Amino acid sequence: MSNSNPSFQQYQLAFTAHIRDPKNQPRPKNVAAKRMDVYKEIVFNNLFESVSACFPVAKKVVGERVWLKLTHGFFREYSSNTPIFRKIPEEFLSYLAQNNGASLTKLPPYLTSLCHYEWVELLVSTMPDSKNHTALSTNLNGDLLAHQPAFAPVMQLLKYDYAVQKISPQFKLKINEDTYLLVFRNVDFSVKFIEINAITHRLIELLLQNNLTSKQALTLIANELNNENTELVIEFGLQILANLQAQGAIVGIYTNPT
Repeated sequence: MSNSNPSFQQYQLAFTAHIRDPKNQPRPKNVAAKRMDVYKEIVFNNLFESVSACFPVAKKVVGERVWLKLTHGFFREYSSNTPIFRKIPEEFLSYLAQNNGASLTKLPPYLTSLCHYEWVELLVSTMPDSKNHTALSTNLNGDLLAHQPAFAPVMQLLKYDYAVQKISPQFKLKINEDTYLLVFRNVDFSVKFIEINAITHRLIELLLQNNLTSKQALTLIANELNNENTELVIEFGLQILANLQAQGAIVGIYTNPT
């Protein structure tokens, strides 16, 4: 702590340092221990409840004792970049990814992926629309194959090394398993999760990144797979797109692509 700071700032820094790490940072002078204990309990409990509410499965998988220790580590060691309370789970996720639970042993190797999977629901539920649908009109009954599909304006295309959607206290993974998920917010503002395969993931990726019709994207996939029966790949892909539309992930087609 720099002595060049004004006295009130020195006091604030000492006060918050003790709240975060009471075992190693002394309690500021002229602050009663009981009063300080109240501050420590309130501040940590608020953070603990916020983190635990976002990651209920992760908390149950590692157990109450380990989860409490992990949250204490986050509270003590991590410097948050945001004052927004609802972003605390995202900061916890960054802490977990950066440290990989360095202060703890025997954490599941899939813990960071599991926490990311649980956090995505909060992300998608609060994200603003990322697309300007006023610039391009959509047609709910148009030809999916001959046009570029219009996906839900709030969506996340995910790939994990573990089947995170299957993890529970009763089912703890022992092997890696490539897992692909599509998470989106539907017209009713509900967050939906769809488990997809590698080909569907690649198809959506092409359609999101390029100004392609579905037929063009599926033709590219047939070439990537070295599949000479392009028409069969296109037929199969059209069924996938129709299913995504039925589930609300595709909201129509772009009728005026740019």
